[in-house]
Amino acid sequence: MTREWLLGLPHPKSIVRIVILLIFLSALPDALVVPVLKDLFADRYGVSTAQAQLFLAVNLLGALLAIPLVKYMRRRMSGWAVVSSTAIVDGILMAIMWLPIGFAGTLALRTIEGAVDVATFAALFQMLGRSDQKHPAWKLGLGATVLVAGLGIGAVLGGFLTKLAGSAAVTLIVGSVSCIATGCIAIAFRATLVRMVHLARGTTVEIEVDDAESRAKLGTIWPILFMAATDRATGAILTAVFASFLLSGLGYTPEQRGMLVGLPLLLMAIGAAPAGWCADQFGALHTRSLAAMAYAIALGVVPFLGANTLVLAFVLLILGVAAAPLLPASLALVIGTNRGMSGLAAFRAAGDIGYFTGIVVAIATSAMIDEKQYSVQTGLVCGFALVHAVVTVISWFALRNHK
Repeated sequence: MTREWLLGLPHPKSIVRIVILLIFLSALPDALVVPVLKDLFADRYGVSTAQAQLFLAVNLLGALLAIPLVKYMRRRMSGWAVVSSTAIVDGILMAIMWLPIGFAGTLALRTIEGAVDVATFAALFQMLGRSDQKHPAWKLGLGATVLVAGLGIGAVLGGFLTKLAGSAAVTLIVGSVSCIATGCIAIAFRATLVRMVHLARGTTVEIEVDDAESRAKLGTIWPILFMAATDRATGAILTAVFASFLLSGLGYTPEQRGMLVGLPLLLMAIGAAPAGWCADQFGALHTRSLAAMAYAIALGVVPFLGANTLVLAFVLLILGVAAAPLLPASLALVIGTNRGMSGLAAFRAAGDIGYFTGIVVAIATSAMIDEKQYSVQTGLVCGFALVHAVVTVISWFALRNHK
């Protein structure tokens, strides 16, 4: 008889499957509206396309508000309660956005929705990191794969549903249903999720582990936050600058641009779980640092290979493989700081800040120069690649010396 059976506990694999399902359902709504922003807000409320982009931008403010929210909830609620409450509130907010409340009202709700979305993310990935103390990065890699898959499927589903229903507002209802389903499943399996802590650390109640973590020596987290910000910033540059300006200036068709940009993203998603296994075997910091340097070098090289499709595709393949360990290894480092959900919320907020920065720089640069000035765009990509490499080196020294 296994230890789990003797204790009356569920098998660890069943717990991981539940958390993975919850991550997928919570990620699905995030990208549903992305491909239909114009239809949803510009056409519905008469705002410009640029103003419609504010719907995505105010999510950043919500992410920052999530940090004190998570700290408050963490002291008073167990993980399943955080997931269920924040996911259901998220769903209710999205349902209200479906009503004709005006663009300003929608932005206000979107800000709050961004905060509770980050809280859901932090609680779920904390559960996943706890589910296997010996191989946390492997499980976090599985979560990263499902997270990216949920975003990708959500984007495709958003466009399909809008075409089918003839109205982009349906994406808000579908997103609401997905969020509420996340909360209901967390409630239905609350006993299983609480018992996960028994398997992980042998404690009796989850809140005791949270208290123990708050009393434990906290590891330094600022280098990890800087790495998260540069990861997301370079990702924004890759999709915004590389696809929109560099490849379009070389005469690639939209289908070819989509394939070339999608290749590293696909490899990143597929490789996250194996990369997490490598992080468990060789150390999250070492794996993350080596992969980040390879990623920065590949990113800095790609603008110079635009005219050679085969070589460009090969380098983008390397870029995707190098990017795969970044998220799971970084999450494992955050888990190792003993900061719990608060640390994961700060990690998510730092990533959102980085992504927003990359998008703003890309838009500002394109507005100031002629998009055919290939050399300027090349310099922008190389500049972000250099910043990523420098942050990686500084963070490696800071975390190594701290350890």
